[in-house]
Amino acid sequence: MKTKKIWANFSVKDAARTHQFYIQLGFTPNKPNNNPQLASFLFGDNSFVIHFFEKGSQIDEYLPSGPENTNEVMFTLSAETKEEVQEWIDKVKEAGGKIFNEAGRDETRHYGFVFADPDGHKFNILLMEQGM
Repeated sequence: MKTKKIWANFSVKDAARTHQFYIQLGFTPNKPNNNPQLASFLFGDNSFVIHFFEKGSQIDEYLPSGPENTNEVMFTLSAETKEEVQEWIDKVKEAGGKIFNEAGRDETRHYGFVFADPDGHKFNILLMEQGM
């Protein structure tokens, strides 16, 4: 078997709020969407799709009730400069996301921070500088 495409599905409380959050962060919505219980966005140069289904929607029975009750995947989004990392922090705060740690270097010397969207789905912004 060959997988042609992969995407992620998350459960959210309010698809409209989720849509607004990711629009404020500058992500591109995935195709015209007429489903009010779905917010769908493209991530990265390869246009990785993440669907955010509102609780009570057609896929809800397959999704866990939320990250507070599960071991959820955390996606990492790459940054190219320290200034870009700071831009992410500013956008996330302005859009109503939660910052878990201030930007800094980890044990591998990579620079970044972790944030959560309004439903608690976590993302890591990471600058992997060459020669560090």
